[in-house]
Amino acid sequence: MIKNIIPMLLALGFSVHAEEEAKEQVENLSPLQVTSGKTATASNDTASAVTVVTRDEISQKPNTLLPDLLREETGVYIQQTTPGQGIPIIRGLKGSQNVHLIDGMRLNTAFFRNSPNQYMALVDSFMTEQIEVVRGPASVLYGGDALGGVVNVITHTPDFVGEAFQITGQAFTSFDSADEKWLSHIDMDMGNEKVATTFGLSYQDIGQRTTGAGETLPFTAYSARALNNKWVFNTSDDTRWIFDVQYLHQPGTPRVDDLVVGFGQTEPDSSVFLFKPNERLFSHLAYSNQVATNWYDETNVHLAYQKIRDNRYKQAFGSDNIDTEQNSSELLTFQLDFNKVFENQSLLVYGFDSYLDTIRSAKQRTTADGQILIRESRFPDESSMRHMGIFADYHMYAGDHEITIGTRYSDYAIDLNSPQISDDRLDLTDLTWHASWLFKLNEADRLFANIGRGFRPPNIFDLGQVGERPSNRFNVINPNLDPETVLTLDLGWKHAGNGWQAEVVAFVSDYQDVISSVETGEQNAEGFDIVQSQNIDEVRIYGLETEVNYYFENGGQLYGTMTYTHGEEETPDEMGGVETGPADRIPPAFGVLGYQQNFATSWHLKSQVRYASSQDRLSSRDLSDARINPLGTGGFVVYDTHFTWYSNREYKVRMGIENIFDKKYREHASGLDAPGRNYHVSFHYEF
Repeated sequence: MIKNIIPMLLALGFSVHAEEEAKEQVENLSPLQVTSGKTATASNDTASAVTVVTRDEISQKPNTLLPDLLREETGVYIQQTTPGQGIPIIRGLKGSQNVHLIDGMRLNTAFFRNSPNQYMALVDSFMTEQIEVVRGPASVLYGGDALGGVVNVITHTPDFVGEAFQITGQAFTSFDSADEKWLSHIDMDMGNEKVATTFGLSYQDIGQRTTGAGETLPFTAYSARALNNKWVFNTSDDTRWIFDVQYLHQPGTPRVDDLVVGFGQTEPDSSVFLFKPNERLFSHLAYSNQVATNWYDETNVHLAYQKIRDNRYKQAFGSDNIDTEQNSSELLTFQLDFNKVFENQSLLVYGFDSYLDTIRSAKQRTTADGQILIRESRFPDESSMRHMGIFADYHMYAGDHEITIGTRYSDYAIDLNSPQISDDRLDLTDLTWHASWLFKLNEADRLFANIGRGFRPPNIFDLGQVGERPSNRFNVINPNLDPETVLTLDLGWKHAGNGWQAEVVAFVSDYQDVISSVETGEQNAEGFDIVQSQNIDEVRIYGLETEVNYYFENGGQLYGTMTYTHGEEETPDEMGGVETGPADRIPPAFGVLGYQQNFATSWHLKSQVRYASSQDRLSSRDLSDARINPLGTGGFVVYDTHFTWYSNREYKVRMGIENIFDKKYREHASGLDAPGRNYHVSFHYEF
């Protein structure tokens, strides 16, 4: 069957003719994005490597967790430790080494790990309008943590024309066989051009996972529920207020890799391990004003509050004791942005931002005889991290050239509030910069180059985390950490026009003072290996990111991506020398090749091949990680096909088979095997 499809695709390709209107094609093939420069710019006209996932693309993707919507995208690899969790890896960096934003507001907290974590999955994917990923350092505009890149999730905003009161909405439900997965969502927009609101509810019920080997995995069932409500007040033609509330709750999500025997283990770490509960509450007030003054043409003001609860319920394997934890982050953010266009058409974007994150943490142990003992908390209770920063980004234009220069000054105050440490306060400042060049070869083609410095201050997790880690490790405090920095150079070419879109980017990053978990050579009273975060590594990461989309006159689209990343790590050895080896958790080469086609007005077909090479270049930490096969993670090729039937665009039924040939595989560094053959059916109704 596949042999018959390939000649058909080639025949369709030879029949394609160029579009008559090149400018119109560029607009269609280059969606608007705001993240790379904090101004609305076509993705083809920004001197950054940018991945944009539009609402139409989201509607054609499997949709369980927010990170799922970034699968198959250029330069973004998804790692999943357990169902209900997932993170993007960008240019070999993950967790707190990337900034995660919701409508431009930080999701990153002071206890974000610089490793796989669950927090991005605490954002409801169903309210997503668009996702934008800036690949490469973006610390000038977004502050600390933006080393590998920035993920900005833009949520749906209701928008009506006219004074009459209007109502629109949608209902969605789906079932997937491989995970016994039921998803449900309903939302409604109401209002007019002056006042509008949207309200949404979502529910997930996930069962046991069946892998490509026919094995039913234990400890994969969980549920989640979410709601969101956004209000828009257009107080004039030039001013707007937006107020938004988001909430997601996972009552009890098991950590699979802690509950099963991993690589190199003879028994699991735990008999019981539940994130119980994990939840996120977020509120956001935004004001925009487009009344020009001598100082700015537009201003945007943001005030946001976020609370994340990361509570845990755990029983170590072979123990009768139950450990319970209560961990929370309360993050208050203020942000003020301006932009100004001068007479020579140059553009200045500048502003101020600040946040204060307060961490609360407690831990108890219930013994077999019912005693409740107070244990040392995972993080120092009432510890805090405060940031203030000012930034400016200047865009200059000379003919077909655009040159951008930006800088940021950051000030951090970190208070560990620890009775164990005499000097428990850390004050840091940093000056971050970047420079970029964009050259318009013609209406469709661009060359660009970037050089930039990223900065990540150690957070509360790095400095003060205490407690068990995977693979029988126990972490202890280290208040004497330096910031991580990265210097990245990338060169690229973009095309959008003549019926196709493409991007090729090569990059190299020098990553200094990397904070890593290091074994001290000691064990605690319970037999755990004691580890501590230290600045010990220097890492060089380089890679290639490519994508192409070819649009046929008959409505078909041939698309493909390929991302390659290579990392080398230098670590001091016991003899005072330097030991060189593979960097930590570097993804294999991966990508997708697919074809989609609209038939008449009622049918849509999407067929694709997802692939990844094997990854046997493992760091010393990879080799001791129970989630990673010490012989390496095998490569895979997986086939998916979906059909969608429309009825006047009001009703939509989507049916498909994923992993058609029931391949057994695991995404590198993930905590469990991927689903086997999956039968999908979903129903979508718009009104």
